[in-house]
Amino acid sequence: MKTIKIAKIDPSAFLPTRKHPADAGLDIYANCNIVIEPHSASIVSTGITLEITNGFVGLLKPKGRNNHLLGAGVVDAGYQGEILVKVANISDHPLKIKPGDAVGQLLILPIYTPEVLEVNPDQVHHENSSRGNSGGIVDQHVA
Repeated sequence: MKTIKIAKIDPSAFLPTRKHPADAGLDIYANCNIVIEPHSASIVSTGITLEITNGFVGLLKPKGRNNHLLGAGVVDAGYQGEILVKVANISDHPLKIKPGDAVGQLLILPIYTPEVLEVNPDQVHHENSSRGNSGGIVDQHVA
């Protein structure tokens, strides 16, 4: 994927940019004034739509300098609506966002879309793995 088609739904919207040519993500900008109360979330309008090519996905990720989290950040190929960013304010203070503020970054990544084949549990194994079923979240699970 050499180019990505992006259109302004709202003429006052800000096109995504890269601060440096080699940056992985495109900065995505708010197109509205919004205040997100502490420990809550809101949807932030960007005023843009874009075309993700089949075989790719857009992932909306937080920017390193922002003090908020993003949710529901998958833009599938074929989605034709406005790019909306769910912003979660995890701080104890209201989060003020104004037009032109970078609210996240968009990464475009290749994906695989294998078909699902249901099998018996004893048919699912990972070659060359000594991990078994322990580690990570499994160790945190409480029955």
